[in-house]
Amino acid sequence: MTDPLELLRALFIERCRTDLERLRRLESDDPDLGPIAHQLAGSAGSFGYPEVSEAAAVVDDRARYGPTPAPEEVQTLLQALERAIGTPHHTRNPDTPT
Repeated sequence: MTDPLELLRALFIERCRTDLERLRRLESDDPDLGPIAHQLAGSAGSFGYPEVSEAAAVVDDRARYGPTPAPEEVQTLLQALERAIGTPHHTRNPDTPT
């Protein structure tokens, strides 16, 4: 019998890839940052990615309650996502302020 969560995990990882690309393009004060981080904070832990969940929760809290997430906090989330989905480390676009 196959793992019943296998399909859900695959969909989650695909969403993480999409979120990773979106996050790389966002500035720290972009209003889309909070909702993306919020979704990741809630779902990553359920699929066995506590590092993503914890980093996303920090960014979500800062986006919601301030101050604006620090570039290092966003970078920590990006790196956690990269490790979770097994992609090589990419830095943010140097033309995109953080």
